[in-house]
Amino acid sequence: MISSVIVMERRKLWAPILYFIIIGGVAAFLIWDTTNILPPSDVLFFQGARISDIILILLILSIPILIVEYYLFAIPVAGIFLVVNRVIKAASYEMNIMNIGRVFQGKHMIRRAAAPALFAIASSDMLREWILQFVFPGIGSVSELTVGSMEYAVLSLMGALLFLPVSLFIFMPTWLLNDSGIVTHLKADKKEIRQCPDTQGVGRWISGIFGGYALIAFPLTMMETHVLPHILAGTLFQGSNLLNALLLVMGLPLFVMAFILPVIMFNERSQIRVRTKMASVANWLGAGIVRREKMEKAKRIVREGILTEEGGSEIVSTAKTIDIKKTKKKQKSRKK
Repeated sequence: MISSVIVMERRKLWAPILYFIIIGGVAAFLIWDTTNILPPSDVLFFQGARISDIILILLILSIPILIVEYYLFAIPVAGIFLVVNRVIKAASYEMNIMNIGRVFQGKHMIRRAAAPALFAIASSDMLREWILQFVFPGIGSVSELTVGSMEYAVLSLMGALLFLPVSLFIFMPTWLLNDSGIVTHLKADKKEIRQCPDTQGVGRWISGIFGGYALIAFPLTMMETHVLPHILAGTLFQGSNLLNALLLVMGLPLFVMAFILPVIMFNERSQIRVRTKMASVANWLGAGIVRREKMEKAKRIVREGILTEEGGSEIVSTAKTIDIKKTKKKQKSRKK
C-alpha cells in the first residue's frame, strides 16, 4: 500500500518535470542564442565571459535560489497573510481548518504556475530598460529595438524572470494556505441575514487579489508593449507581425511558468511540514477543525411563503410541495 502511494506521488511529477525540461530549455536556448552574438565582457566576478554564458549560469542558479526563497519566506509570509485576513474579517467571519482532498496531480501544478507567471510579466516592464543596459549596452533605449524582433521578445522574457522572486514572494504563501485548508466563513449570527453563505480559502482570497490584478494587467501590458507599437506604425497586418505578436503573448507566460514549476514541486514534497506549521499558526489565531460541506439535491422542493420587501406582507400564504419525480412523469405522459 505504501509503495503504491509512493509510485503515485512520483508519477504525478512527470508532467511538470517534462514541462520544465522542454519549455524551460527552449526559453533558456532562445535567451542564450539571442545574446550569443554579444562580445565578451567583465560583469561581476565573471572576467572575459560572454553575456550569453553569464545569463545561462544565472538561469541555472535561479532554481535553487527560488527554492531557498520558498524555504525561508513562504511560511512566515503565509502567517502574516493569516493575521491580516483575521483582522480584516474578524467582525463577520471566523477562521477554521477544513479537511480537504489531497489529490493534486501534475496538471494542477502546471495551472498553479499561471497566476505568478502572469503577475511577473505584467509587473516587469519597468525592468526592461535596466536589462537593456546590461545585455545590449550599445543600444540606448528599448524604443530603438525593432518591435517583434527576437531581442525585443527576449528582453520581455528576461524582465519577467528577473521579477519572478517578487511574484513568488506573494504567491508561494497562498499555496501553503490553500494546501492547508484554512478557510473563513460567516459566523452563525451572520447567517440569519439574507445573504449567501460565504466560505472562502484564505489563500484563495489573497491570490484572488493579486491574480485579479495579473489577469487585467497582463493583456494591457502585452497590448502596450507588443501590439500598440505596430498599430501606431500601421504595420500590424504587414508580413507576420500579427502572428508574431500573438505567439509572443501566448508563449511568454508558458516560458515563465516553466521556471516556477520546480518550486511548486518542492512544495509538494514539503506538504507534511507545511500543513503542520500552518495548522499551528491557524490554531493560535483561534481556528478549529470543520468538515467539508456536502451539497445535496433535494428530492422535493418546498415553496414557502414569499414576502414583499415593503411592509412584509405575505404574497403566497400556503406552502406548496412539489414532487420532482411525479412532475417529470406527468410531463412525459403529456408528451406521449
